[in-house]
Amino acid sequence: MEKTLERSTLSLRLRNDIKEKAKKFAQKEHRSLSNYIEFLILKEEKRQKYSEVYREPNEETFAAMEEARKLTDTDTEIDLSSNENFLKSMGL
Repeated sequence: MEKTLERSTLSLRLRNDIKEKAKKFAQKEHRSLSNYIEFLILKEEKRQKYSEVYREPNEETFAAMEEARKLTDTDTEIDLSSNENFLKSMGL
C-alpha cells in the first residue's frame, strides 16, 4: 500500500509575470503548479547531493585525461591482447 505523505498549505507572494511563467513551465511538464514546485525542490536536492560527491579533477587527472585524448587522436592501435602488449602499444 502506498504511503500518503502529509501535505500543508503554503502561501507565496510572487510577481504576476513570474507566476505566469511558473504556470507555463508546469503545464509543459503536465504538472500542477504545486507539484511542479515540489518537483523542482526535489530535483535541486538531488543536484546538491551529487555536487557533494563530485569533485573537480586535480592536475594529475587532467594530465592523464589529456594524454588519453592524444592517444585517441592518433592512428596508433591499442593492443588489448595482454597487459604487456597493452603497455607497449601505449608507449610505456
